[in-house]
Order: sequence, then structure tokens, then C-alpha cells
Amino acid sequence: MLERTGPNRDGQDLTRRRSSVWQRWVYRPQALLFRRALLQVHLWLAIAIGAYIILISVSGSAVVFRREVGMWLVPRTVPAAVGIPLAGDGLREAVEGVYSDYEVLSIIEPQRRPGEPVYVRLLRGGEETARQFDQYAGADMGDTYPPMLRVMEWFVDLHDNLLAGRTGRMINGVGGALLIVIVLSGAVLWWPGRRRWRNSLIVRPSRNSRPLTWQLHSAFGFWSFAIISIWALTAVYFAFPAPFNWIMDTLDADPTDFDRPGERSLLLLIDLHFGRFGGLGVRTFWTLIGLIPAAMFVTGFIMWRRSVRAQKRSRSSSA
Repeated sequence: MLERTGPNRDGQDLTRRRSSVWQRWVYRPQALLFRRALLQVHLWLAIAIGAYIILISVSGSAVVFRREVGMWLVPRTVPAAVGIPLAGDGLREAVEGVYSDYEVLSIIEPQRRPGEPVYVRLLRGGEETARQFDQYAGADMGDTYPPMLRVMEWFVDLHDNLLAGRTGRMINGVGGALLIVIVLSGAVLWWPGRRRWRNSLIVRPSRNSRPLTWQLHSAFGFWSFAIISIWALTAVYFAFPAPFNWIMDTLDADPTDFDRPGERSLLLLIDLHFGRFGGLGVRTFWTLIGLIPAAMFVTGFIMWRRSVRAQKRSRSSSA
């Protein structure tokens, strides 16, 4: 006699639990234990590298106009290419007369365009310097490496290498990897529930019960998710290019050509990292959004401090 079996109760219970977890994620994600654990990872990792985030964010914004600063401070042409330019012995005589307090080491005349200034290397008191010289007017045009440009290059080295060469570049790669974890965990934590998600897209101080810092943190996180992810991923590439190159070489079906799979996309991400497209409007926009990681750390830190104080007040009142 065959024994009649009923439905698989374990399977039904598992399906019911999965449905219950999904419903809580959709409507009340704050109640899920997984989300609470992920919040701790997101919080303490952000606090641990908070100073690094601020440094990279501010220095990155500072160097967006690096190319423009060089063009503004170091002229590429003489003011007026009128008349016959000085050359040969006549140019050397004019240069030595203008820089009479210096020893003239070399004079490099323009090779490409007649309107380019002359490059002059000088020495005085054991210190070498370089100047631009107008071969039409016979006049000095200024330092080829002015102080403001040196400050800009210092910020570039700070952002790229943390002023520590290859070691700093590797630390940047590790920082980029940790930032990816923060961004991905933040993307999961951003979801506030089906009824509230629209309130997390924009800042409405007068129409939202959430504190302004929470609104800013949530809105910044949503709208900057893609670009911060690109910044973090390319930072890893700059420090550790070998794994990326290995993947592209492995996927390349024709090693004899000059086009590897994914290489164009990688170059596009690098251009996005530095804002190498558009005009001054794009540069200005990139400077502003470059400060978002710092703003997100500050707003997140304020939220955490408020939570800690609230917990202390709650414990003191119940004691």
C-alpha cells in the first residue's frame, strides 16, 4: 500500500520566508538584520578613511583647471609678432642685455610657429631658472614655471601620489578599492522603502521630516553614484594597471591589432575621471561635483554624531 504524502512544508516555509524578507526590503528595509550589519560596515569604513576622502576630494577639485592654469600663466605666443624677429647673434646680444645679472646657459628659438616666444635658461648664484623672451620686442615675458603653477603641480602630486611617489600611488589604489565598497554598500543602504524613495532624490527642508544633513547625504549619494564609482575604479587602475591589462589581453581575440576589448571604455572612464572634455563650463561643474565625496563624509559624520548623542541621552534617561 502506497503512503500518501502531503505538500513539502519545508519548501513552503522557505518560500514564505523569502517572500517575507522581500516584502520587508521593499516596504521596511530598516528592519532587516542584513541592512543593519551593512550599515556598520559602511559607517566604520567611511570613518576610517574619512580624512583620505576629504583630501582626495578637495585636491581633485583643485587640479581640474590644471591645463587652463598653465595656459593662462604661461603665454604660448608673443603679444605682437610685428616686424623682424631677433635671431642668432642679435638675439643672444638682446637676451644678455635684458638678463645682465644672469649667466645665459642656452637660448632655444621657436621651431614650430614664428609667434612662439624664445625659451631662455639662466643661472645665478647656483640656481637655474627659465624665462620666456619676446624676440620681436626684445623683452622678458615672465617665468616659464611661475609660483601659482608650482602650487598647482603640488596639488597634482598630492592627488595622484599623496606626495609619496609609487608608495602613495599604491595607497591611492587601496583607497579607491575601499571607496568602491563604501559606494556599493551606500547604494544598498540608500533604498528607504517603496513609500519614501522619492523623498531621497531631492532636498526639501520644508516638506521633509528628515534632517537636512540626511537629505543632503541621500540626494548626493544617489546622483553622484556613477561618477564616484568611476573615480574609485580608475584610482585602482592607476595604481594597479596589471590586472586590467591582463583581462583585456585575455579577452583579445586578435593580439596583432591595436584594439583590445574594453580599452576604449577604460579610456573613456579616464577622461571622465579628469573631466577631459567640454569647455570651461564642464570644468567648473567637475570642480563642484569633485567636492561631493567630502560633503558626503561631512554629512554622514554629522548624522553619526547625532545618533551617538541620542543613544547616550537615551541610556542616561533610562538609568
